[in-house]
Amino acid sequence: MNVSPLEEYGLRCAVQLASLPEGESLSAPEIAEREGLSVEYVSKFMLLLKRGGLVKTIRGIKGGFLLAKHPAEIPLKEVFDALKQNRKTNRGFCDSFSGKSETCVRSKGCAIRPFWQILSRYIEEFTTRLTLQDLLQGEEVTSLKTRGIALENVARFKEEVTV
Repeated sequence: MNVSPLEEYGLRCAVQLASLPEGESLSAPEIAEREGLSVEYVSKFMLLLKRGGLVKTIRGIKGGFLLAKHPAEIPLKEVFDALKQNRKTNRGFCDSFSGKSETCVRSKGCAIRPFWQILSRYIEEFTTRLTLQDLLQGEEVTSLKTRGIALENVARFKEEVTV
C-alpha cells in the first residue's frame, strides 16, 4: 500500500485535533507548528477533513479547527477517504490499472487479482477497526491492537480457504 504524503500528514493533523480536550480547537498555524508543516498545507488538510464531515471550524480570535465527532467514533478509513480528494476509493485494482485498454487485458483468469483482493480486504479491515482514539493510546497499545486485528484476519482467512 502506498500512502501519499497528503494522507500521512493529514492523519497526523487529525491526531493533533483528537488529542485535544473536548470542545477545544487549534488554528492552522498551531497545527503547522506542532507538525513541522506549512500553514498552507495544513489548511488544505483541514478543508478536506471538513468536507469529509470530520472537522468543524470555529470563527473568531480563539477559533480554529476541532473534530466533528469524538475520536473513538472516527475510523481511520474515514480520515483516509476524506484525504483522497478526487481519487475513487472503491475502484478495484483491475479497473484502476487497465493500461491503454478500457478494461485490463487480464480480466479473465488473472492470478494477480486474488492477491490484490485479499490485501484490499485487510487494509479495509485495519482502517475500519482502528480509530483516531486508538492512535492516542501510544505506540505500544496501538501495536498490540494492530497485531490483534492481524491475527483475527489470519484466522478468518484460514477459515475461508478451508471452507
